[in-house]
Amino acid sequence: MNVKSLCLAAISGLLLCAVAGPLQAQDTDPDVDLEAGDTAGPDAPEPNPLGLFSHGYVRFGVGSTDNDPMVAFQLNGAASKYRLGNESDLYGEASIGIRTPMAGGSDFVAEIMFNGWADSNLLVWGSDVDDGGGVAQAYLGIERLGNSAAAESFLWAGRRYYRRRDVHITDFYYENYSNDGLGLENLDLGSFHLSSALFYYDDDDSDYQAGTVDLRFHDIALGGKWLGEIGLSYTRTDGTDAPSDNDGYAIRLHAWNLDLPWGEWQNALMYGRGSGINFNSSGDTGATMDDDRWRFVTQALFTTTEDFQTQATGVWQRTEIGGETETWWSVGARPQYNITDNFGLAVEFGYDVVIPEDDDRTSLGKVTFAPFYSFGKTGFFARPQLRAFVTYAKWSDPGVITQQAALDDATDGTTIGIQYENWW
Repeated sequence: MNVKSLCLAAISGLLLCAVAGPLQAQDTDPDVDLEAGDTAGPDAPEPNPLGLFSHGYVRFGVGSTDNDPMVAFQLNGAASKYRLGNESDLYGEASIGIRTPMAGGSDFVAEIMFNGWADSNLLVWGSDVDDGGGVAQAYLGIERLGNSAAAESFLWAGRRYYRRRDVHITDFYYENYSNDGLGLENLDLGSFHLSSALFYYDDDDSDYQAGTVDLRFHDIALGGKWLGEIGLSYTRTDGTDAPSDNDGYAIRLHAWNLDLPWGEWQNALMYGRGSGINFNSSGDTGATMDDDRWRFVTQALFTTTEDFQTQATGVWQRTEIGGETETWWSVGARPQYNITDNFGLAVEFGYDVVIPEDDDRTSLGKVTFAPFYSFGKTGFFARPQLRAFVTYAKWSDPGVITQQAALDDATDGTTIGIQYENWW
């Protein structure tokens, strides 16, 4: 990438900042990851105002890996990658919705969201567009159905982001049942809340359908300020491309505390069998009831000061498919320090290991340095953010990363670039 190209890319990023900024419908909490949460309902990270509202997310950037088009460093067999300075795509989503009062203290909610993505290398390197997108959400709902148990409930139908759980620094949605469906969320049954939903999935490229029922017993008091959740799901599949014995189920246990003296800590222990092994509502055409997966995810946000925060995560996953077992584990962290209200530095470390039962262990480590401009906001999740970055990655052997073909037989690589990220 030459200097002219970098300058053009920087100008493009600044123009996007100017365009995206006015779209914000309300001030956002710098301590809340709006990229991951539901966009409506009593459990949404930030309640919608009455009248029209909008939610969205955008990331836009360009880069170069070893003086060639940018690649993202991800280990084969790992379900995620450490994302800072390691995203070679453009992605955006934006919605418009309305919330209006009804009789009896209820509110009617409707929202439609479109999304789209493309290869960021097309901007500078003229690569193939490799684009896609569509309708991410389109639903109707009623918040607060009367008093007592349903006072903070949400009845909905359509396509929506549903109670997703993710690790921000890896963009790992380790539990995500979002799909077309209907549900009743957040019934207060005293010692816990109950959310129930039915989902339907129909694959566009094959004759494969999946129907899932999902139950969540959540906000269970565990002592102190710790809360817990038990999630249960059952998936039934159909179609000529669905293997026999392809049904499945999943059990998920969660425990979290968002008010520790030093910050927040969230944990998940999950078990899936058959088409439930992905902990979503889309099934899995390659799994039978003889196959299973264990997954443990932990993440913490350490708040040293208002200006210095660190997110850290660890994952352990064991999968058995077709009688062969594979283990993946991952550890990483991103310290972020705001030197001033406008400027700061983020550093991200990540290390992934995959251990197949009948093959050699593989590994990938990466580190990123990213000075950023934060538009007068501080906090780990404060956005918008415009960052420059340098990323270095090293892996165990040629061929063990997902984009090895772009790097010949190399076992390390360096990426430089810029990226703008915002959500509202």
